Amino acid sequence: MFINHNINATIAYNRANSAGKTKSNAMEKLSSGMRINKAADDSAGSTISQQMRAQIRGLEQASRNIQDGTSLIQTAESGLSEIENPNLQRIRELCVKASNGTLTDEDSKIIQEEIDEIKNGINDIANNTEFNKIKLLRPPISETSPPVTVSGKADIVFIIDKTGSMSGIINNVQNNIESFVGQLQSNNIDVRLGIVTYGDCNPSEGGDPIIKKDFTNDVETFKSFIGEIVVSGGGDMNESGLEGIEEGALKYSFRDATSKQFILVTDAKVHNSLEDGESLYDIDSVADDLKNNDIKFTVVGPIDEDIKNQLKSLSDPTGGSYLNLSGDFASQLSSLASSITEDSAEIMQEDKMPVLTLHVGANSGQEFQVKLFDARTKNLGIDNIKVDPIEAAEKSLKKIDKAIDLVSNQRSKFGAYENALEHIKNDVENYNYNITSAESRISDADMAKEIMKMTKGSIIEQLAQSILTQAQKMPESVVNLMNKWQGNA
Repeated sequence: MFINHNINATIAYNRANSAGKTKSNAMEKLSSGMRINKAADDSAGSTISQQMRAQIRGLEQASRNIQDGTSLIQTAESGLSEIENPNLQRIRELCVKASNGTLTDEDSKIIQEEIDEIKNGINDIANNTEFNKIKLLRPPISETSPPVTVSGKADIVFIIDKTGSMSGIINNVQNNIESFVGQLQSNNIDVRLGIVTYGDCNPSEGGDPIIKKDFTNDVETFKSFIGEIVVSGGGDMNESGLEGIEEGALKYSFRDATSKQFILVTDAKVHNSLEDGESLYDIDSVADDLKNNDIKFTVVGPIDEDIKNQLKSLSDPTGGSYLNLSGDFASQLSSLASSITEDSAEIMQEDKMPVLTLHVGANSGQEFQVKLFDARTKNLGIDNIKVDPIEAAEKSLKKIDKAIDLVSNQRSKFGAYENALEHIKNDVENYNYNITSAESRISDADMAKEIMKMTKGSIIEQLAQSILTQAQKMPESVVNLMNKWQGNA
């Protein structure tokens, strides 16, 4: 029997403490519902659980991103729907109506007025359709950019008739080109100059070749290109200006966000298949090509009304101007330089349609791209449609059909985007469900098991406390023994 160390009491005390800790841990898990409340509960499991929780929260946000993206696409598609029907369908109906020979000039004028109003309505829809202040059917415009004299780019191609009567005119261009380019550069315009020359186009004799020089930003080099031109022949109606545009100027590679300018210098009509039946091109189709490529076409030509009217069929549809060969050429070029400066500034403010990137996953690089669409009449190719005379109405009908096809195809594209996002959303939600289930098995408490632990711990704690009480009474037997010993003595 010992009195200095009550081993039994110590054992009972340790058991009571251990049972108390077990009961306390079980109560903590029961009160929180979590198996891992601190890293000490399961250090490896805690790390895995936190990684999974990061994935879960990322997936939940990705699902919301997808829903926002779907709403944006639906908004854009609804705007296109309004543009297509009733607006484009109504314009087509009016073009069909205007193609009928029973109408008077006044009737055609009234139809044209309604078409112009509908085009304004289409542009209003394109300009005002937005989601969270993002323009969906037109390029964004920077509100802070100055209107003019900002840094910009201009690619300018001179298309020069080299027939015999052009010698003095070509010299005039060469003498004034330096001041023209200097004015552009003084307004911070990065200028590239190209040159295409053409002559007679006589199929029976083979015709003159189209000569095209590479772009240059050096004025002296460009002046030397002009100096190399050798004038020869003369063909009036056989001059291949249209081939010079299609086979020469349009073959250049232009820079993005650049003012594209063609300048035709000639003293005669260009060879037109509608008149001669020999050219591969006609003026209307060439004008459409220029407009579709966002090229502004300027003519430097004579004052003869027949020639002027023919050449303006190229310049007017593109928003270009007509300069008089016999006028003050330096002054006219200066005005043209100012116009090009403004065009370059506008293009710097108005970029191409953006590509929106939606983040559709929990991790980096899990993206989905949505390319928006410019639905303004300019991009649809119907900005300058006319219904008078009947021939113009027939051509406008073809343009409207192309515009309807373009809008329909874009609506289909938006529909495909929406379906794709729906599939991605289903995949994200399925992934989220599975990883949440896995994380639950790691971090969630088994309530029944923890209740068993708490009950067991509570019982053991109570028993240990009872034994501790008994153990503390054991030294009293020593006192009883001493008392008996003393009595016997």
